[in-house]
Amino acid sequence: MISLHISFSSRSINAYQSVIIGSFLSFGKQVFMFMKKLINPKQIIDQVYSRHGAFRLYLVAFVLSVISCLSLGILQLFSVFSGPFEDILGYSQPVINRIIICQTAGLSLFTPLCGYIADAKGIWILCMMALGGYLVGFNIVLEVVRYQLDHRLMYLAFLILGCSHSSLLFSSLLNSAKAFGKYYKTLSISTPNMMVAFSSFLQIHILGYMFKNTQHPTENFIGILNFFFYSLLFSTVISLIACILTDLVVSREEEEGVSEEEEQFSNFAASPLLTGAGAVIHSPTGSIIGSPRSWYVTEQPPILSLDDEISMLSSETSEHLTAADIYRSDLSYSTKIGLFFRDYLMYPLICCCLMSIGATEFFVANIGSIIKSLKNSDLEGPLQVFSITATLTRFLIMTLTDYICTKFSISRLTIFLSMVVACGLSHFYLSLVPVANIHFDVIVVFNSILNSAVFTLFPAILASIYGLDILGTTWGLFSFAAIIGNLFFNLLFSFDFSTNCTQISTQAIHICSSLTFFTGGCILVSLGVLLFCLKHRYIKRAPEFF
Repeated sequence: MISLHISFSSRSINAYQSVIIGSFLSFGKQVFMFMKKLINPKQIIDQVYSRHGAFRLYLVAFVLSVISCLSLGILQLFSVFSGPFEDILGYSQPVINRIIICQTAGLSLFTPLCGYIADAKGIWILCMMALGGYLVGFNIVLEVVRYQLDHRLMYLAFLILGCSHSSLLFSSLLNSAKAFGKYYKTLSISTPNMMVAFSSFLQIHILGYMFKNTQHPTENFIGILNFFFYSLLFSTVISLIACILTDLVVSREEEEGVSEEEEQFSNFAASPLLTGAGAVIHSPTGSIIGSPRSWYVTEQPPILSLDDEISMLSSETSEHLTAADIYRSDLSYSTKIGLFFRDYLMYPLICCCLMSIGATEFFVANIGSIIKSLKNSDLEGPLQVFSITATLTRFLIMTLTDYICTKFSISRLTIFLSMVVACGLSHFYLSLVPVANIHFDVIVVFNSILNSAVFTLFPAILASIYGLDILGTTWGLFSFAAIIGNLFFNLLFSFDFSTNCTQISTQAIHICSSLTFFTGGCILVSLGVLLFCLKHRYIKRAPEFF
């Protein structure tokens, strides 16, 4: 009797629990459906679109993409990690250098894949990749710091973080261009790069204010890692929202365009003056004038499937397409990329890009050695000049380029090539002028201007020539190719320095590494002049003046 009562009680309890759980799930489902009806993103976007148009929605997406760049100052703040790596984890300088190389490899080598994914599959996928990469990478770093694990895990972690940084930066840049590029091309592309530079300034002050616990360095470093981790996660989510918003507005515009075309076609077909016009299209030969045969078709023409029509169209047009057709909306992604690679005018551009990045980044990386060869010990002054000039240049390009190009009909390509030639002449100046007469700050300014212009103005030039649809792939390939220029100038400088600067006399008149700067000057000036001669071909190809 007791056992029966216990079993009955347990059954009643289980039944009661199942009823509660079922009621809770039912209530939760109702709440979810109510919230879904109340907060329907597509419905909200349709209402805003019908009331204010696409511009304001694109503006919101652009602002969100720019905000998502505010955590990417970490790209320029590796020194925040190098100190704790040496003091807390006991890493040697070669180990720290390998960690830097792994992060740089992730940043640089991953860019072509990021561009392909963004153009062919969708920009939002980059946000998801960045989100997963940050979750994995930072957790590996935190585990290594907490439990003193093998330092080779740091190589893997920073390789993943480099890929994640590249994914987030590309998603912000490309979504800004996609959302706002049709209105202000240079502004939309250069603003994310400007915000990255501002982010490093902002984050270094936040770190200095919030993390001052010198008594517990390990906890302090873990706090810094968590700060970067959560800020990057937040930025990635913001970028994802911006990408989804842009895609929804684009699809809304496409739906509106299709509905307008269908309405026009229905009006055309309903016209009494055009009734039966379709029957004359396939009338038999000889039925036009003086023929006893009927005007109406008695035999139906063969009906082709959509796949057959597309294949016939592609086979007919692929042989006759040129790079000028790359703007056509009916062409597939693979066709546009094929036209891009077959374009002979692309190769002088990519050479100019990789040599400009290589020459300026080599200059910044080796500025300490260059100053020593000039018998000058002040390193802080030139670095401040470079930083201030870079920030000012990015801001001016961001705000004034679109206005100048429209108001005074000065091409963006002309502005960029002027900077290339000016930087090349500054390298000539450094290699030929006696050391006593060199104004080194002038050389620093020209290198800083060109370095900033490559990353803010050059993507806008690519978008104007090859279109926004494949900007991810084109800029990804161009920025990846810059590794070649960087490697070339660093190898040349290493050879030049070891050959001419180790046994140089203190009475030397010219800089000891004059071969490197003379070569760099020749290359930059030659490429600048060549592209000046080809400038009108690029401008003529684009659908509008750029």
